[in-house]
Amino acid sequence: MHIPTLLAKKRDGEVLSQQELSWFIEHLSEIPNEQIGAFLMACQINGLNSDETYHLTTSMLESGETLPLNPTAVDKHSTGGVGDKMSIILAPALRACGATVPMLAGRGLAHTGGTIDKLESIPGFDTGLSIEAMKENPCFISRQTNEIAPADSILYAIRDVTATVPCIGLITASILSKKAAEGIHSLVLDVKYGRAAFMQHSEKARELAVSMVQVGTQLGIQVTAQLTQMDHPLGNWLGNSHEIYESIQCLKGIGPEDTMELVHAQAKALGFDIKEVIGNGSALEEFRKMMIRQGVDTDIADALLHDPWSVLPRAPQQYVLKAPQNGNIADIDALIIGQVLCESGAGRSKQGQEINHGIGIQLHKKVSENVEEGEPIMTLDADYGFDMHLLQRLNDSIKISDYQVKDGSRILETITIENCS
Repeated sequence: MHIPTLLAKKRDGEVLSQQELSWFIEHLSEIPNEQIGAFLMACQINGLNSDETYHLTTSMLESGETLPLNPTAVDKHSTGGVGDKMSIILAPALRACGATVPMLAGRGLAHTGGTIDKLESIPGFDTGLSIEAMKENPCFISRQTNEIAPADSILYAIRDVTATVPCIGLITASILSKKAAEGIHSLVLDVKYGRAAFMQHSEKARELAVSMVQVGTQLGIQVTAQLTQMDHPLGNWLGNSHEIYESIQCLKGIGPEDTMELVHAQAKALGFDIKEVIGNGSALEEFRKMMIRQGVDTDIADALLHDPWSVLPRAPQQYVLKAPQNGNIADIDALIIGQVLCESGAGRSKQGQEINHGIGIQLHKKVSENVEEGEPIMTLDADYGFDMHLLQRLNDSIKISDYQVKDGSRILETITIENCS
C-alpha cells in the first residue's frame, strides 16, 4: 500500500477502509514518525467517523495480546481529573462483591494525577505485572504492558508531541483497544468536563462518551458513560500518597461525599451495590490482598491500613493558606491546584521524569462552605525552599464571596447505548 496515497485520502476528508486502517496499524513500527504524525493530524482535522473509529480500535486491539474473555470481569476508566482516586477505591470494592477486576491504568498526564503514580507511593507496590500474572490475578491495577495494544503506545507518544491528543476518534481507539484487551464484560466510563478536564465543555465530553459507548458496544462490552463535572477538586486530599491516604479512608466508610457519590454511581453502573462491602470491611480487606499480591510486604500493608502516614511519604514542610476574610467559599480552581502540584514535583513536565510522591494538599474547606477570617482553607505539604510564586497561585485558586454557592451532584448525565443518539 502506498502511504502518501493513504495520507492524501484522509487529508482530503475521505473515509479510510477497514483494510487501509488495518494495514497502517499492522505496519506501524515500519512507518516513519513524520508520516504517522501526518496521519494523526489528518484525523485531528477531519475526524474519524464511527466505522473508521471501530476499525482503528479493532486493529489496535489485534496488534497485541489479550486476556481471556471473562463474564465476571468489569472495569472502569476515567478521562482524568484533580483528586480523582475512584479506581483505587472501586477495584477492591467490586472484588469484594465477587467481580473480577483486571484494571489497566496510567500515569499522570499534564495537571491530572495518575492512578499508577499514586499506587507507586506505597512501598513495594508492583505496577508492572506480566500478562501471566494478570491472568492469575482476580483483582489488580497495573500498567499497560508492551504486549497489550502496542500500537497505542506508538501512536500516543506521537499524538502527545503533534497536538493531536484531543481527537475523539483517536481517544476512543486508544482507551477501548486497551480495555477490550482485558477480556471484560462491562465497563463504566467517567468522562469529565470543566476547567480541569481535557474536555472543557460538556458537549465535547458527551461526543466522546457517545463514541466510546458505541464502539465499546460493537466490541461486545456493556458500556455506561457518566459525564461528571471537574471544575473543583475531588475529595479533601490531593497528590499521590495523599490520595492513597484518602482512598483508605473511603474504604473504611469515612470518605468525602463528592468522592463516594462517584464511587457508588460507578459500581451501580456495573451492576453492584458496594455499600455493604465497605460497611463490613471486606472491601478494605480486598485492598490489602491486592497490595500483597502486587508485591507489598504483609507488615507494610497492615501498617498502611492501621496508620497510613507511618508508611506513606509526606513532604516535610507545611504551608497553610488561611481565609483573608469572612464569607463563603465560592470557588476552588482545580486546574490551578493541579498545575501547582505538577510544577511542585508531584507530577511531570516531561516524559519519564521522577516525581515526589510526598507532595500534596489537604483541603479543609470545600466550595459552598462558610469560612471565617484566619481559618485554614488548605495545607500544602512540600519540600523546604518551596517557590512562593506557586504558593501565591494556590491563593489565587480560592475565591471567597458574601453569597453561598451551591455545589450539588457531580454527575451531569449517564449515557448508555439506549440513549446515546
